[in-house]
Amino acid sequence: MYRALVIIAALLLCLLLMYLAAGAFPVKVGLGRNSRLRILLEVKGREPRLEQSVTELLFIMRSSRLYGDILIQGSLLDADTRAAALKLAERHGCVTFIEDGESPWTRKTNCWKYPAR
Repeated sequence: MYRALVIIAALLLCLLLMYLAAGAFPVKVGLGRNSRLRILLEVKGREPRLEQSVTELLFIMRSSRLYGDILIQGSLLDADTRAAALKLAERHGCVTFIEDGESPWTRKTNCWKYPAR
């Protein structure tokens, strides 16, 4: 009997923790049929966390089912940051990289197709 109560208390505690953690996760946002999401990420100089930042943004977009693209706008980038931005743009179809005033190629494919309505 004692073990059953401990197991039930542990399960309730786990459910409470999951409920509290759900509040920390991004809220699901729905865009209109004719709306498009574009995230502008301005980077200047050296940015060692660029790849991690883009990966986290992609995670938020996927978990929220937001369909759009990420535009990395670089200015005076060092060689490592430029290489990371180029690699991200090559790896992900929804990431566009422009540097020092170039005009962006905005007709890239989204990471995910728009859902059928």
